[in-house]
Amino acid sequence: MIDLRPVVPGTELPITISDLARFAPLVGELVVEPDGWGVVGTPTNFYATAETHTMDGELFDAPIEVRWTPSTYRFDYGDGTIEESAASGAAWSGPDQSWSETSTSHTYADREDVTASVTVVFTAEVDTGGGWFSVPGTLPVDAPSVTVKLFEVDTVLTNGDCMTNPSAAGCG
Repeated sequence: MIDLRPVVPGTELPITISDLARFAPLVGELVVEPDGWGVVGTPTNFYATAETHTMDGELFDAPIEVRWTPSTYRFDYGDGTIEESAASGAAWSGPDQSWSETSTSHTYADREDVTASVTVVFTAEVDTGGGWFSVPGTLPVDAPSVTVKLFEVDTVLTNGDCMTNPSAAGCG
């Protein structure tokens, strides 16, 4: 069987994902919308900012370039729910989308504040001067965790505008 793994120039050593771990891919951050808090029973939006990027360096005294590509995101919402996604999620775009459910949002059932996190799983390719080659395996990297402040909201029915008639039913 032919080994198609990339090798370090001047050696016959195959490059492994463990060899590349010291390059420490840039994991970005976990963003929580709106502004690090959520409302019980309403979707809270999460997204990861990790992107495909390259890094130059040396491996076994030979110059190489590593291209890291996020392949999977493991969102830990801090309440015991962990979801794996091929998508990093995205920011809400404008007020019409705020509070809407997204592919990476989460709806909390309890008012207890939580610590959320995301693990970004990267694949790697290397270029040792002869073009890009995939490196077998993946490298999971944890982004910094984020505290999510959770609130409860109660609605009250009123009979009119409480500002102009503060003694109306449901006001004051």
